Amino acid sequence: MTGVYLAIATLALAAVIEQILARWEFVTNGLRGLPVPKPELFGFELGDAVAFYYLCLTVFTLSTLAVLNLLRSSTGRSFIAVRDSEISAQAMGVNLFATKTTAFALSAGLTGLAGGLFAHKIGYLFPDSFDITTSIMLLMMVVVGGLGSMHGVVFGAIFVGMLPQGLAIVRDFLPQAWTVRLSLEPFLFGAILVLCLVFEPLGIYGRWIKIRQYFSHFPLHRRATFKRQKSYLRSERVH
Repeated sequence: MTGVYLAIATLALAAVIEQILARWEFVTNGLRGLPVPKPELFGFELGDAVAFYYLCLTVFTLSTLAVLNLLRSSTGRSFIAVRDSEISAQAMGVNLFATKTTAFALSAGLTGLAGGLFAHKIGYLFPDSFDITTSIMLLMMVVVGGLGSMHGVVFGAIFVGMLPQGLAIVRDFLPQAWTVRLSLEPFLFGAILVLCLVFEPLGIYGRWIKIRQYFSHFPLHRRATFKRQKSYLRSERVH
């Protein structure tokens, strides 16, 4: 299962698990949810906002370094080879099943770690805490930031994180009918996601690469240099 079918199956599984958690009251307490204790590290309570921030920053830094080092290893090269072309990767002796299983396991582990920190941040867990909207926002961070790049993920997270605050400021200057009749935030998220996929598939980081290349050749640049061309491998899309 690959491509759009894998994405649909993943979203469907997430929706099913959400319904299971809502009805499995013996374990999850159903819609009433479960309280989450304050985080502790080596016996020290990290309930303070500043301490928890530095904990998240440390986890983020270590996770980023681990992923960057992983991509430089033979396992990471196998990931890239399978991403670019499964047929070519299999011809070079890459085990597709083992590579995909490892990729899913590592991504699930990092996602679970982030979910645990998020649970400690909100202090209370109920099924709506991890709904389909949250999945779409996480997908938006990757797509808007730039697929296939660690830099793009960071840019996308910053952009999506700042978007609600910017929207709250802009909402005060919009007609009241727009804010009442129109679900402004989901509409804006969807519009940005579609526009990015259509007009800038490389995302924010891809646009930054183009701007950097433009000024590196300025004033000897040629317009045809930055003309969109067909790329045959996904790794050619972000340098």
